[in-house]
Amino acid sequence: MPEKHGWSEAEFLDIVGSLETGEMPTVVVNAPFDKSFAGSNSSISSNSSDYGPREHWPTVSVVIPAHNEARNLPYVLRELPELVTEVILVDGNSTDATVDVARVLWPDIVIAGQPGRGKGDALRAGVALSHGEIIVLMDADGSTKPQEIELFVAALISGHADYVKGSRYLSGGGSEDFTPLRRMGNWFLNACANLLYHTHFTDFCYGFNAFWRECIPVIPIECDGFEVEAQLNCRAVRSGLRIIEVPSIERPRQHGESHLMPLRDGWRILRAILRERHWKPMRAAIPDTQSRKAMRTRGQRITSAYPPSRPNAPRTRPRSATITPEVQRETDRRNGSSPH
Repeated sequence: MPEKHGWSEAEFLDIVGSLETGEMPTVVVNAPFDKSFAGSNSSISSNSSDYGPREHWPTVSVVIPAHNEARNLPYVLRELPELVTEVILVDGNSTDATVDVARVLWPDIVIAGQPGRGKGDALRAGVALSHGEIIVLMDADGSTKPQEIELFVAALISGHADYVKGSRYLSGGGSEDFTPLRRMGNWFLNACANLLYHTHFTDFCYGFNAFWRECIPVIPIECDGFEVEAQLNCRAVRSGLRIIEVPSIERPRQHGESHLMPLRDGWRILRAILRERHWKPMRAAIPDTQSRKAMRTRGQRITSAYPPSRPNAPRTRPRSATITPEVQRETDRRNGSSPH
């Protein structure tokens, strides 16, 4: 039996419905802590007829920064759900077979060379190339679960959020990779952010986020380093975007050494939290759920930047894609390991 990737349409709509009724564990970050989704004035119900056929759903671009992640990419690209319509991999001058492996696993992937250095620089370049109505930012090391993208998308189209982030601390979430130092640093930075911004983040530092395309000019990426998620979170709060957290599970890095340096990167995040208090937000009108639904029903898109040659095009990589022996040999050669 082939491995299942993603939910069926009925399962996806059930998830949207559970988000609307409050059955799914979530946290409203920038509203009173006990606010219930059930009491909000949503224009969408869990009835599948409200959404229309799948081709009317939003297009989804996934932006993945990568540096020497050839052995980890199969844990990412093979598990992306069906609703992903575009994948952009920003390659940070990898010396292994990262680009070759990516093209085998997802033939129509967009490969971008990173213009500078750092995670923020890579994400800025990838977001600039994206065309989807929803932008998802995730890592290439296999630590984030691609299947969870559907939960992020469900949270966005349920009408309760402009910006969604994962949380390892909500029921249903967790981390298989926390060290005592990371756990303590996370708690401290999370507390600082909540104190200074009057929010209710449970996992401020986690770098698995999704947002509507209209948010891009509202929360511009203007840093180059690992503190990029902190900047995005702070700017989303300062701009008045509706933010919620959904459960997410962090897996251990599958191969290679982590690029995370807890003390250095923690200091950069703390500086970003303090600095962003003085950033001047730009208010923007984000279309409401009713407007989005109406446009999708008419076959229109919120953004006109999506390539006309492939509107909401399904991915073309084969479901059973595997790494060819030639690519595997090249991967082993560049990684300095011998083939099995």
